[in-house]
Amino acid sequence: MEFKSDRIALTTIADVIVKSGVNLFNTIKHIYALADEDFYNCDIKDMLKVVLNNVTDISALDNMGMRINNFKCAQMNSPEYDRILSLIVYSFAVRIPELKRIKARGEVLSDSQLKSIYQIVISKGADNYGDIIAESYNGIRRCVRSGKDIPPYNADWYKTYIYQYVPEVSTITNKNIFLLGAVDILFTLFYSCVEEELKRVVEEFGNG
Repeated sequence: MEFKSDRIALTTIADVIVKSGVNLFNTIKHIYALADEDFYNCDIKDMLKVVLNNVTDISALDNMGMRINNFKCAQMNSPEYDRILSLIVYSFAVRIPELKRIKARGEVLSDSQLKSIYQIVISKGADNYGDIIAESYNGIRRCVRSGKDIPPYNADWYKTYIYQYVPEVSTITNKNIFLLGAVDILFTLFYSCVEEELKRVVEEFGNG
């Protein structure tokens, strides 16, 4: 796909992935904090509406007056939990070959452009700690080339990591059960919106 500036276009696409990852990481903490405040009456729909409306706006929930603090999210205050941010961004990055399916003016992103986006995202700290993410860039690329469907994005890897490395968030408590149930819905909806945003950005640059 031809852009006026490859560097600007590819960096912008990579930034969508990274910012979306940060937003998802923060949203998980906001859900945990919300459960601490009022587990039985909290309505998560308004929160999701705001987050899914703009997946790259990392301050959207702050603008609603919602704050993450160390007390409400004490169980998440560890280096092990912080690694989840890098894992989220990595789990998005391995799906970059899916962008090959987006057309603008009849053109698609080249393999070298896709690889460049992936390398930019990895350079910003994305990592697969403990090989928790089973999917890989090359595996997704092969699926796209052969026309196979990619499995829907889900929270299975997140829960696997939590059970292995952050037992404080996996023990049976009201907050933990609420969170682990919420992420199943959140991850699927969120990534669907990330795909739409990436499609919009790629088409905008491709048609520009």
